[in-house]
Amino acid sequence: MDELRASAPGFGVPPSGGLRAGSPEGGTPNKDLHPVFRVRRWPLLKLATVRPPVRRVLALDGGTRRFKLLLAESDFGRLRILKQELIDLQEEGLVSPEEIKSHLQDSLEKWGHPPLAVTLPEHISTSQVVDLPPAPESEVDKLIAEESIKLSGVSESRIVYDFSPTDTVRRNRQQYWVTLCQEGEIRERILRLGIDQEDLCEVTTTANALIAAYNVAAPSASRAILVHLGAQTTVVVIVLDGQGAFATSYQMGGDFFTRSLARERNCSEEQAETLKRDKNFLSGPEASSEFAAVVDGWVAELKRQLSEWFQNNPGAASAKPAFALVASGGGFDQPGLLEYLRTQSALPLQPWPQSEESETSLPASGFEVAFGTALQALGHVPHPISLLPEDYRKAWQSKLSLQRVDLASMVLLVLCVVVLGLGTWRKFSLINAKTQLLEQVQAGQAAADANDAFTSDLVAEYESLRPVLAAQQNTIDTLKTLSLLQQSRSNKTYWYVLLADQQSYFSQPPAQVSTNRPAKTNLLGSTIEAPRLGPLLTRPITSAVTNSALARPGFIAELCVPGDAEASRQALSELVNDLKQQRLFSKVDLLSDDLRRNLADPKVSVTDRDFVLALDFAETDFQQPARWKRPPSAGSRPTSKRAARPNPNNSETTDTVGQNAQ
Repeated sequence: MDELRASAPGFGVPPSGGLRAGSPEGGTPNKDLHPVFRVRRWPLLKLATVRPPVRRVLALDGGTRRFKLLLAESDFGRLRILKQELIDLQEEGLVSPEEIKSHLQDSLEKWGHPPLAVTLPEHISTSQVVDLPPAPESEVDKLIAEESIKLSGVSESRIVYDFSPTDTVRRNRQQYWVTLCQEGEIRERILRLGIDQEDLCEVTTTANALIAAYNVAAPSASRAILVHLGAQTTVVVIVLDGQGAFATSYQMGGDFFTRSLARERNCSEEQAETLKRDKNFLSGPEASSEFAAVVDGWVAELKRQLSEWFQNNPGAASAKPAFALVASGGGFDQPGLLEYLRTQSALPLQPWPQSEESETSLPASGFEVAFGTALQALGHVPHPISLLPEDYRKAWQSKLSLQRVDLASMVLLVLCVVVLGLGTWRKFSLINAKTQLLEQVQAGQAAADANDAFTSDLVAEYESLRPVLAAQQNTIDTLKTLSLLQQSRSNKTYWYVLLADQQSYFSQPPAQVSTNRPAKTNLLGSTIEAPRLGPLLTRPITSAVTNSALARPGFIAELCVPGDAEASRQALSELVNDLKQQRLFSKVDLLSDDLRRNLADPKVSVTDRDFVLALDFAETDFQQPARWKRPPSAGSRPTSKRAARPNPNNSETTDTVGQNAQ
């Protein structure tokens, strides 16, 4: 950079693109002569949040010799280059403005008329760093508007400008990168291209497009000087920490070299352009000192522009790392030009970076400006600068609003379809589940019906066999009763005078009560004798009542217990307790006098020592008709249900028998 400053021929008035805020050249215009202009800052469009997640934009970089078209798409924040097209106006035979408009419209129609982003030539705009005192954010716009008046000077057209804060920190100062242009120049450019009826979404300058493209191509580079050699002008941009620090242009480009070569060779400009592309006039056998002098003049102007900036920013030249010089534009395609600049002019210009460091796909050589314009239009630039006029801005915002409404409607429709699909799936799931349950219930009902039919047949068969089983059970109980009574008689002083089943016993008429019944001679007889209802009254018990209410499954045992009252009571109590211990009987008790029958032979009984016991069999399943119930659990007796025997020591019956025996 010191060599650049030392080799500069002098420091003159900077060109229109290099005015600085507050410089005498800008001046303060007479506000009475200055027209009222509307300054509208184009707000930062973070399109990832306000546009559909998949969107396209066509960037148009229109020069005097070539048009570059780049179609890019942002798919969920990831940018893709879909198509690139270079239109050479001379090769296509496009000379008049109408022919250019017609050809451009055909290209737009072929590409589906996507939203357009247009690049302005740098020489019709001004980009500058402006120092402002600390102020609230609401006052910054007003202060920059005043500085824009100073930078633009007296103008018959309104001014469109935009700005972004820089990261440069100075004491009590804040710097802003400001870009402005006359609105008339912007509209004239739009009309010249014939795109005034298209969807314009972005208008930016060549310098801002180069900054955006370079930040993507070399994201780790912090200091660079971008030199863009076009057909008519050369654009110089200084980048510090990814932001613009200086931008200028001068009217010396590729056509300047072509015209010089045409004068030297005394040929037409078309022939000189062809020779310039095919032969190396800076070194080798075709070297021309006159053409090299022309290139040196271009280098001198470049160094002058850079020296002026470094003179006003002395700390930037000595800071580390050193500035990287990056070349772009079709003018550098001339054979031998970059080598000559590196060796003879001490300008270590490097081609535009094409490394894999960038995560975004990079464009082909020559499409850097169009690529940077597409980046800004799609919202991939942290500090975008937009110069879109007010009416186009409102039209685009209205279109964005419609797109957001359409997107919201589409999202709502998709949600409704998803919800409806989930609801339908849920209903079908419930229907299938209920159908399966219904099939299970029907299968269970069929099984239950079959089980009921089988149970009905089984019960009917059982009912046909139940009388036989009941008689068999009664026979078994009778034999057991006889055996128990026989065992109880051994080694005892009492004897049995009568044993009869209750049905036979109670079928006989009851004993007649006589008024001449002999008086009781002992305590036992008076105790067990039933109370009388009257001296001459008999009990009206019919045979029907006797048979139905008195007879139970079991036996009536009549026995004589000789001896005194205490011995008789003790013997009778022991007998009753022994019989109660058997599961065979549900009840063992003395039969009351009013139910007794006189069936025993009086010769074998002892008066007042004659007792009658009622032995009721425990109820079994064979005595009642079969009931529909669950089968008994394992371990229980399936053929009988004998009641548990109560504790004989706590039995009320035993106490009653003992009292009656006394």
